[in-house]
Amino acid sequence: MKQIKFLNIQVGKYFVLLIMTAFLFSCADFDTDFENEQYLTASHAAANAGAGGTIGLQALDGAILSYLRDGEGGTAEFGLKALDIGMDLRGNDMDMSRNTHFGSYSNYDNIILTSGSNDFMWEFFYKVINNANGIINTVPDDAPQVALNYKYKSHAYRAIAYFYLIRTYQHTKASDDTKAIPIDLGDFVGENRATVGEVKKLILDDLTLAYNGLSTYSRSSKQEVNSDVVAAYLARYYLTYENWTEAEKYADVAMNVGSLSSDVNHGFDEISLSEVIWGSEVTAATSEVYASFFSHMSQINDGYSGWNHFKTTNSNLFDFIPTTDSRRSWFADEDYGPGEVFFSDWWGHYNDTPKYTSLKFVAHPGPGVFIGDYIYLRNTEFYLTKAEALARQGKDGEAQQVLFDLNTNRDSSYTKSANTGPTLINEILMYRRVELWGDGVASFDMARNGVGLNRKDGRLNLVMPGADLVIPALDPKMIYQIPLREIDAAGPDF
Repeated sequence: MKQIKFLNIQVGKYFVLLIMTAFLFSCADFDTDFENEQYLTASHAAANAGAGGTIGLQALDGAILSYLRDGEGGTAEFGLKALDIGMDLRGNDMDMSRNTHFGSYSNYDNIILTSGSNDFMWEFFYKVINNANGIINTVPDDAPQVALNYKYKSHAYRAIAYFYLIRTYQHTKASDDTKAIPIDLGDFVGENRATVGEVKKLILDDLTLAYNGLSTYSRSSKQEVNSDVVAAYLARYYLTYENWTEAEKYADVAMNVGSLSSDVNHGFDEISLSEVIWGSEVTAATSEVYASFFSHMSQINDGYSGWNHFKTTNSNLFDFIPTTDSRRSWFADEDYGPGEVFFSDWWGHYNDTPKYTSLKFVAHPGPGVFIGDYIYLRNTEFYLTKAEALARQGKDGEAQQVLFDLNTNRDSSYTKSANTGPTLINEILMYRRVELWGDGVASFDMARNGVGLNRKDGRLNLVMPGADLVIPALDPKMIYQIPLREIDAAGPDF
């Protein structure tokens, strides 16, 4: 069998290389939770896990979480949140002011097999898969629950990575027998590409196992994966593949994690926020400063966005938001000059801020500081998921109520929708575009709904030169080519 290059990759920052004969459980930069550092052979690790010990497993789990947060060393490679930006820039609702970092997502230049950011995505997710496999294959199935919890979490990590990959490197609506991406189960021997159906089955099996296995697990912080996090990804999975009853079921679990907040101008920079299901704390020690989400997304902070590399929303989407809806404040409502203060207690930004510029994301305490937490999942998404799933089943009244429950929290003047059928579904989808702007779901929603790219729709906001594209939904440009290095390593039958 052929060796697949990225399935046997070297250690990156905050990451642990799992090899067949030894496990390394040390990294000087690990958070204090993972400071037990030692070498263990595979047999010792397995024996320790089988006896209920978690020495090493905690460090490995922490390494995966750190890598999801930090990614690689590039300015646009800071883990999951970098990909949230990239995926939204491929959609209809987020534009850039100029071609800089992340510009290749917006103008679709990085879909080619020689692109560096394409390479990053592939490498990033297969590193997560590779290291999740290390835990899955170390902990025996009959280990005590305390050790099994780490195994179940790793099934979730692996599923999340494959879920991103299958929707990025193949059309969401491709038939199950279509060739997609290789499956790595931890033997470090490359296989040819699996089919869409095979990858989907692995994702669902992993998520289901993780959800059931973590049903009694009580996490210590929102940085950890638990059954609520897995339920959110099951809801995303079932919504994507149009199993409406299951999407409704798991969305109901996820939407009831925490509570809704009527405060929408807090910057979305704290995982302590009541709406957060899963995220990662960023401290002064772990902040990657300019190579960070808030550097690229916060107009208020002194980063790339603040240096006139800002993001704007589609003016047509902005015009859809009622003037009474607090989410309208996520975008500049007029052109602001240097030194103007947008919100009380925030500094006067030194640069021009044109109308439609994003003001949704702000890392406190202020300019030049990039210690905003990374939020991966919020419960508001799953109000909209449940509403859509209900509407797709013809349960219009129930869908209207769920949408009402969310929207009245954002807009006291919102009245319960009287729409039904496709009109109700379209209303829900419009509110998904508003509520989840910048959260990384826009282009995936387009793909599952068969919506193409159209930036020649009369929008008035700034669009990056060369990015005013029109691309049909199933055009080859809507998915990424498998990186050249992977193809070269795999051979002609790949």
